[in-house]
Amino acid sequence: MNKAAIITFSLAVLCHTNPVQGAELAGNAPFQFKYDASLSSLPQEVAEKVPGAHGGFAVDNKTGEVFFGLKGAGIIWMSNDLKEKRVLPVTEPMILEGNFHNTTILYRGDGQRFLALPDNEKHRVYIVSDEGKLSSILHSPMDLNDYYGGGGAFNPTDTEYADGRLYVADGYSAGNYISIADPWSGSWTDDYFGGKTSKALEYGLFGTAHGITLEPHTRRLAIADRANSRIQDVDFHGTFLENVNLPAGSLPCDVDFHQGFVLVGCLRGPQGYTSAPCYVLDKDGNLISEVNPKKDFELELFTHIHNAAWKPVLDDKGRVEKLYALATAWNPGGFAVMEVVR
Repeated sequence: MNKAAIITFSLAVLCHTNPVQGAELAGNAPFQFKYDASLSSLPQEVAEKVPGAHGGFAVDNKTGEVFFGLKGAGIIWMSNDLKEKRVLPVTEPMILEGNFHNTTILYRGDGQRFLALPDNEKHRVYIVSDEGKLSSILHSPMDLNDYYGGGGAFNPTDTEYADGRLYVADGYSAGNYISIADPWSGSWTDDYFGGKTSKALEYGLFGTAHGITLEPHTRRLAIADRANSRIQDVDFHGTFLENVNLPAGSLPCDVDFHQGFVLVGCLRGPQGYTSAPCYVLDKDGNLISEVNPKKDFELELFTHIHNAAWKPVLDDKGRVEKLYALATAWNPGGFAVMEVVR
């Protein structure tokens, strides 16, 4: 989101994007969505784990592959076309037990691919290979500041990788700091930013720093400040740059970017009373489309959306052939694939 002013969306604008319940298509062109039931399934051996799902998706924009960490199941791999899915052969017990809250892809300098998996229940971040082998663990950054040094909880909810450093959002703690680590040595740097606020007009601090995402073109970090229903953009040092307010009570969990367009998965609907939407914003933060899986496609599990991600399907030259949105539901868990119909 590359905009200097603070934008607040009105419910009147949102109502314009709401389609008829049960409609085949939902949202506004050029981002109209169609539910794809044929792709919205997971391997049978992990189906019983889905109701407890918290995690999110890591989409490799080089290959089109998708990784999805799921508590009790491990790591699910999906092919570029989403037709093939399998569970990585993880043998490390703590990986299987982890309550993965999101998933991030990291490429090491030698080209090897790894995943970062924040575990808010066990208070750590796992770095694993793309074959599911444990590489290192980041525990609480005890020496970072007085909060952690005094025994403050470390409950990480998301990570992002930029310029060789791993940014860790501690969204479920009283601290709400963004701590910075070297994932390859498994050690923390001395840098951090953020902190807790309950005030909607305090910027650079967070009510719940639930999600953190790199905007690849502007090189900003977008923080989904869930409790304050807003997205804050900061630089790599945590300096506040700008803010976009979402409807009060919508509780955005995370954001994702595709060619400047922003996908926002929300835990609740406007005012917190309706089933949860995914919003699509343009690069200036304007709402241009919306899809509500429960209302639009009668997906009863999708009262709450915990994560949503763009999924481009790439051809053999790396060009985008199709575009999907992936979504997970929380309480109970669910998984859905929605195609962008153009």
